[in-house]
Amino acid sequence: MRYRDAGVDVSRADAIKDEVIAEIRSTWGDAVAPLVGGFAGVMRFPGAPGMLAATMDGVGTKLHLAQSAGRLDDAAADLVYHGANDLLVHGARPLAFLDYLAQAKLDPDQVLAAVRGLARACREVGAALLGGETAEMPDTYLPGVIDVAGCMLGTVTSDVLLDGSRVRVGDVVLGVAGSGLHTNGYSLARRVLAASGLQLASPLPGGSGESVGDALLAPHRWYGRALLPLAEAGRIRAMAHITGGGVGGNLVRVLPAGVRAFVSASAWPRPAVFRWLIAQGQVPEDDARSALNLGIGMVLVVDPAQAASVQAELTAAGETVFRLGETRAGERGVEWTES
Repeated sequence: MRYRDAGVDVSRADAIKDEVIAEIRSTWGDAVAPLVGGFAGVMRFPGAPGMLAATMDGVGTKLHLAQSAGRLDDAAADLVYHGANDLLVHGARPLAFLDYLAQAKLDPDQVLAAVRGLARACREVGAALLGGETAEMPDTYLPGVIDVAGCMLGTVTSDVLLDGSRVRVGDVVLGVAGSGLHTNGYSLARRVLAASGLQLASPLPGGSGESVGDALLAPHRWYGRALLPLAEAGRIRAMAHITGGGVGGNLVRVLPAGVRAFVSASAWPRPAVFRWLIAQGQVPEDDARSALNLGIGMVLVVDPAQAASVQAELTAAGETVFRLGETRAGERGVEWTES
């Protein structure tokens, strides 16, 4: 199975983004930091020393599995963690979150479950759930389906801001282990699950006793507790949050012109859920690398002189860290190696 067979065409989505970027940038004044491929937008507060960072996203089709499993609150919490991580890659701290909940006919229990999940996650990342919108649109949404989206706001100072400009040739690329699929690749994962004949309660093939549901609905956790102190201390040159597009599609977003990252495909073991999805769905390797994070939640680019100490500190903080590769001179991009 390929990702586009599940209804998601990444290359077409990228082409659409390319077409609209001129319109987006036409609204930018001098206060906006022109982040190429940024995970969040960043701009200066008028008359204030800090900078505002903001990002917008949705939970996506993970919601279908979450509703089936009675875990809507967990999936809603994932949206907050996703937004906080998108701010994190620029060195920003979460400040406030705004949500959007919509159904064909509002189900009070589902709305309350979603808000409880959002609030729980906001408390964890230190953001206020400032407000939002709850919409009932019978002509837009299918009966029984809920859509959960939201905007995360944060703050960052100009001396901490990570925009990729600090990346140098010869830097080390580190990967922080993720926690499942995050909130991406679920159109493909749900298609594989449906074809497999397994249920959410079935044991995960090749796993260590967890169910298929637990593996697919693993939380999209926040990495800020361990990574923010390092970013604010200037010990990380760039970060990439591994979401749609995989390691390659997201790491390239923080590389400057003339720098190419080389990532070893064998640098880390793939968790059982990815091995099962790829084998069961006969997913081609290029699709797997672009649709799934394959077990890496965040990628860091660090000074080679700092790499060992950064890895040691993250390990001591409870993170699992792998040395993925390095940056070299070349055309801006990410190249996979097999050794």
